Amino acid sequence: MNSPHISSASGNLERELGQALNEALVQGHGMNECLHRFFEAIAASLAVPQLVLYDYDEAAGVFELLYFSGYRANARAELVRRLHTMNLQRALRERNPYWLDERHEQLIVPLYFHDTLEAVLLMESAGRPLELDQERLAACKLISKFLGLFMSSNRLPVNQRQRGIVITDLERAREVQMTYLPAEHPVTDRYEIYGYNLSSALVGGDYFDYFCARDNSIQGVIADACGHGLAAALIMTTFRGLLHADVNCVGDPASLFTRINQKLYTGVECLQYLTSVLFDYDAEAGKLRYVNAGHLDPLVICADGSCFWLTGGGPPLGMFEESSYEIESCQINSGDLLVLFTDGLVEMRNAEDHFFGREAIAQAVGQRRHLPLKQIATEVLAIATSFSHSPRPEDDLTLFLMKIR
Repeated sequence: MNSPHISSASGNLERELGQALNEALVQGHGMNECLHRFFEAIAASLAVPQLVLYDYDEAAGVFELLYFSGYRANARAELVRRLHTMNLQRALRERNPYWLDERHEQLIVPLYFHDTLEAVLLMESAGRPLELDQERLAACKLISKFLGLFMSSNRLPVNQRQRGIVITDLERAREVQMTYLPAEHPVTDRYEIYGYNLSSALVGGDYFDYFCARDNSIQGVIADACGHGLAAALIMTTFRGLLHADVNCVGDPASLFTRINQKLYTGVECLQYLTSVLFDYDAEAGKLRYVNAGHLDPLVICADGSCFWLTGGGPPLGMFEESSYEIESCQINSGDLLVLFTDGLVEMRNAEDHFFGREAIAQAVGQRRHLPLKQIATEVLAIATSFSHSPRPEDDLTLFLMKIR
């Protein structure tokens, strides 16, 4: 596609946008709030309703979803999938904005610091052509310089030195991280639990766990940090520490998530966030309560083979300081199976670039619902692996199962 056609215009857009970006930088507390304020300033100045920031990992040569605004709360998975269809590699060859589509509804702005591509900003118009005159082109160049510098200045040191990390250090980190996952899979007369985790790198950002906060109950959690590798592992370790420090309150998952969100937001100075589901099963009442922070919907497969998704939830943890969460609930019965997973399983791709998908997970688990949980997990993962074009997942992968007995 050609670069955008530029027409002449005059005005103070560049100056006003620069002032708004500087005010956002001064007023923002933490990286996520700064990004939120930057996006508000850009959207208001350029009249762009939807914005997506894709980070660029120079060492790995890959783009990753980092932040978005103007989309529905559960749009993260779709925005990740679009990575494989967008021509983002062009940003490595040129610095000028360029269109992704013939209708001029999707504009890519490469974000550079000196000669290094730090990220790309996708501007999307939600169904109408975007204008790009001389004044707006100058504004885009300002955005590139400002956000490029911001991204470079706040990038984690471990990311900047990734190539210099000794492999044995990563192996030791992985050994420590594996100790965070449950070593046993409990089986009682009320329930059975099994979880499986596989990282796409030596250290990863997926996590699952379970607790017994009171008699005749079980609480479980699954979480997925944005990205993978060391940066994702750091925020996941922080999340686990906060969760365990407040574990006696796990019976009130909404309040617990609200407190953890505030601590992640104010206490972790990195461009990361995580999605999570925390559930509380009361075995006496047969009632499942849960809270979802931007994660994929859990699945319940009933004893008769029917199934339903557990919908509802709030933003990812650590994204916004003022986020709050509400408890959802449902009744589950003997023989029902609760299924939780991360997007590393959903987004395994075949040679035709099709995703394995959550419906394939539901079908594979549902057909094996009478088997022991470990066997279910083993066979489902084998099906997903045979579907995938890669022998290892491109993202961290977790499958967490609970059977009501």
